[in-house]
This record gives sequence, structure tokens and C-alpha cells, in this order.
Amino acid sequence: MLRMNRILLYGVPAILTVLAFSLIGRGVLQAQEDETLALPKELSQREVTFHVLNRLAFGPQPGQVDEVLRKGWQLWIMEQLEPDQIDDGKLEAEIRKRFPSMRMSMGEVLQEYRPRYKNRPPSRQEQRLRNQMRGKVRNELRYAVLLRAVKSRRQFQEVMVEFWRNHFNVDQSKDQVSYLANHYEEHVLRKHVFGRFGDMLMASAKHPAMLIYLDNSLSQRPPTKQEQKAMDQAKKKGKSSPYLKKLSRQRGLNENYARELFELHTFGVAQENRSGGYTQKDIVELARALTGWTVTYGQNADYGFQFSKKVHDDRPKKIMGRRFSGRDGIREGEVLIQGLANHRNTALFISKKLCKYLVNDRPSEELVQNVAKVFLKSKGDLKKVYSAILFSPDFLKRENFRAKFKTPFEFAVSAMRATGADLVDPKDTDKMLGSMGQKIYQCDDPTGYYDVAEAWLDPGVLVHRWTFALTVAGGRARGVVMPRDYYLPILGLQPKAMKARLIDTILPGGVDLRTDRVLEQAIQVDAKNRRALASKILGMLLGSPTFQQQ
Repeated sequence: MLRMNRILLYGVPAILTVLAFSLIGRGVLQAQEDETLALPKELSQREVTFHVLNRLAFGPQPGQVDEVLRKGWQLWIMEQLEPDQIDDGKLEAEIRKRFPSMRMSMGEVLQEYRPRYKNRPPSRQEQRLRNQMRGKVRNELRYAVLLRAVKSRRQFQEVMVEFWRNHFNVDQSKDQVSYLANHYEEHVLRKHVFGRFGDMLMASAKHPAMLIYLDNSLSQRPPTKQEQKAMDQAKKKGKSSPYLKKLSRQRGLNENYARELFELHTFGVAQENRSGGYTQKDIVELARALTGWTVTYGQNADYGFQFSKKVHDDRPKKIMGRRFSGRDGIREGEVLIQGLANHRNTALFISKKLCKYLVNDRPSEELVQNVAKVFLKSKGDLKKVYSAILFSPDFLKRENFRAKFKTPFEFAVSAMRATGADLVDPKDTDKMLGSMGQKIYQCDDPTGYYDVAEAWLDPGVLVHRWTFALTVAGGRARGVVMPRDYYLPILGLQPKAMKARLIDTILPGGVDLRTDRVLEQAIQVDAKNRRALASKILGMLLGSPTFQQQ
């Protein structure tokens, strides 16, 4: 009986309430748009501040809206654009202590987390140990990502690293990427997030994690006609030389990375790119130019990028109308990547994607064009590109307020930040994100996870959000510790005042009318048990459609 009462208290009413919202699917965002019609055209300063903290941070922490309101949102943004000037030493010390692989070289990670087999074949114990260590290094990366998102004072940096983490997606589940993705996070994404796009693109192109994930480390020049003829004759005669045996084992050209370099990293999918710009032949030719871009152990057994001239296709090429002699080796690929990074089509594609991420799933054409001009003029200076978006008139338009829908990652992190909860152990939150459909660093599709609303409005998946909201509010989320006195200041309040105080704390930008009506019904049921009522209201606010909006 007691167990059933607990279910009724924390679970069923709130879940059914939010489930009712879910049945309208995309109408969640449409309803918000309808309600804004009666609101003032201009956002209030409080709404602006709330908007800034929802887009440029993973949501405000308790009291942060008032803090930024006093400081001025423009000044706060300027500070966030200079993350090195923000002291995050305490958090980074915690990261180094708890997740040491995040500060290791690739070679050091392999030595530490990939123990060598002493027996051939390896014993079960050796296999078990290697699997455990592989799991450990994977977990360290995911847990570090979560911890930084929740705790970092450099919130805009974390928000933008999340963007590029999906744009230049690699899956830690694939082969050696398990051991390399930690270094990739630090030295490709985090290192270049406020630098130039071209530098980040080149760093990703030469990083073993990307080369292995998209198979370019296996891409080799196809045999010449003479070599193929020699192999065919040797096969007929049943004889071969060591050289021909080695040649026959070559895997040949692999187009995977070249294709994604065009479709995902720079120009976008051809049919979506109104300016055109590349063909299937261009993809093949680019793949030929990138043959020999592979990985190897270097000095001190360190893992790294290597250009192998032996397997590079040194024949002439023509890519997007430009001719290459084939004799320039690695320089050939570098010139092509630099050209793609600074191309007008790339400027438009990246600018539109950033505008979708920071402003609206359907940004205005004028905004995209203006940002693309800044991208081209600054040669991909990302800090200037971000600023062009954040200080544009579009960013603060009423129609862009709460116009986006949080991804599972954004939702979970914002729920912890909104309550001031401490993420002491990311393990269960990481698992919950998997249930919500967004495993960190485990998206097997090179596209990464989508951040538009349509990708996340499945009621079957949303139920896991509500579960998380209710368990956090009830203090039952493992590894997530609510402030001990969180409810103390409101337990003496009347139900309506309690509701108003929690709304002001969790949703400083205000709550939509439908959610408010549901909360009114809820306080009629549990008005006597103040502790249970407070937990219920908080859980419903965190699970409400309003909180899902960004």
C-alpha cells in the first residue's frame, strides 16, 4: 500500500499530465507561438536575460537570471566570448583527477587503458581486463562532457563544443576510436571552438579518431594498369613476389571521409545546396587526393597522423574545376581542405547551421546571409561569426523566444542547473541519456544528433524525460544531489505562493497558460502535504512543455 501511495504521489499524476501534452506532438511549440501573439512585440529585459541563458548556456542556475540582469546581458556575452578569462580551475582540477585520460596523449591512453596481452591467444582474464579498461576510458570522456556542461562557468564554450561535437561527429564505439576520442575532444573541438573554422576542419581531418571513424586510414591508391596486369599474370601462373602479395592486400580507395567532408563538414548535401558546387566525380577525386592520410605509432609509441606517400595516388586530378598534378603529396589534400573551409558554399552552410542552433530551427534568410558575409570576410573566425548571430536583431525577436526544443542532453543538464543540483556521479545520468536517444559520443551516424524539434518529439522517448524530472525533484536521481535545503524556504508558503515561487525559480521567463492550469489542478489535490506538493510542482515544471522549450 505504501509503495502504491508513493507511485501515486510522484509518478502517475505528473506523468499522465505531461503525457496529455505529448499527444499534441508538434503542437507543443505551436501552442507557445499562439500564446505569444497576445504578448508585447519586444522582449522584456528579464525575458531577454532568460533567453540568453537558455541559448548561450545550458539554462540558468538558481538566482542567475537576476545576477545577469544586474550585470547586463551584453556584458555577460562578452565575458563568455573570452572563456580563457573565466576561472574554471576548480572544475578542470576535478576533471584531471577523476578522468585522467582527458589530459593524456593518444599514445599514453593506449598504454594505460589498452593493456597488452601476455599470452597468445589471450586468456579470458586478459580479455576481461582489456574490455574493462576500454569501458573505463569511454566512460571518462562521456562523464567529463556531462560534468563540464553542468558545472562549467564557461557555459557558452560548453554550448558551442556540443554543437561542433555533432558537426564533426565521431563514434567512440568504433575500433580504436574508443581510445582516441578523448584526445579528439580536447585537441580538435575544445582547442579550436573560438578559433578559425579552417583550423578545426584541418585538425579533424588529420586526427586519427576521424580518419579511423570514416575509414580514410584504410584508403589507398588503386593499383595502376601495369600493377593490375602483373597481379593478374602472377595469379594465372600461381606465382607471386613479396611486392605483389603486399599490393594485392591493399584495400583500395575509400570514399567515406571525402563524401562526409563535402556533405557534412563543409558544403552540405548537394541537393540542399542551391549553389551546387560538387559532384560524385568530385567526391571520388577528393578521396584520391586524400589517399595516404592515415595513422601510425610514432616516437615513444605515440599514436598520430601520418602521410604515407607509398599509398598516395600521385596521378593528376581535377576537383571542382581545379587541376592538380598529383606530385604535391600531402600538400594536395591540405590545399583542397583549406579551399573548402573558405568557400562561399561552406560559409552559407555553416552559418545556417549555427543560426538554426542559436536562433531558430528556421532562421531568416537575411540573418544567414549576413552571418555568411562575416564568415567569409573574417576567413572563418568563429568568435566573430558567433558575435554576428548573438548581437543581431533576429536573436532577440519575440518569435525566437522559446522557439527551439531542447535535445535530451540540453534537457537533462538544464534540469540539474535549474535546481542547483550537484552531479556527483554522472553514471546514471549518462545511462538515462541513452534511454532518451542521445548517447554521448555514440552516434553511429556521421551526421551526429539533430538539434531541431522534429527529431525529439516522440512521446515514447519523452517519457524518459518525465521520469528524470520526477526523480530529480523527488531527490531520487542517483548521482544527482539536490541542495539539502532546496524546499525549506517554501514549505511555509500557501500552495499558490509555493507554485509562484517555484515558477519564478525554474522558469524565470514565465510559464505558459496550459501548464499553469495543470499546476492549479495539482495544488488542489496535495495542498495539505507541503513537502510532497513542492516536489510534485517541481517535477511537473521540469517535465512540462514549457521547460522543454529553449
